[in-house]
Amino acid sequence: MDKPTDGAPPAPPEKQEYSATVTVNDPQGLHLRTSKDVVRVASQYQAEITAQNLSRSSGQVDVKSILQLMQLQARQGHVLLLQAVGPDAADALAALCALFQRPRSPISAGAGS
Repeated sequence: MDKPTDGAPPAPPEKQEYSATVTVNDPQGLHLRTSKDVVRVASQYQAEITAQNLSRSSGQVDVKSILQLMQLQARQGHVLLLQAVGPDAADALAALCALFQRPRSPISAGAGS
């Protein structure tokens, strides 16, 4: 049996925010092919996912946009901060970090919170 409500709408679930850092290892940097893979994985999730190049002090960009991702101008050795907010944010970052940790990937990942 349902509980009676007092007329107030239910409280929205809290949005969890997660973050991780990754280091670009590829001598070519974060190039178009790698960016395409990142966008493909990120687009599978509802979470808002952003990236920031900490080595260049860039602004945040939408990881689901290849044009914005390329604006990071990430070179070998640069550190990127990935942040995700939304219902599947943890899963989104886990998938991106797994992508970055693949043996042929130009990026290595380090966990954040």
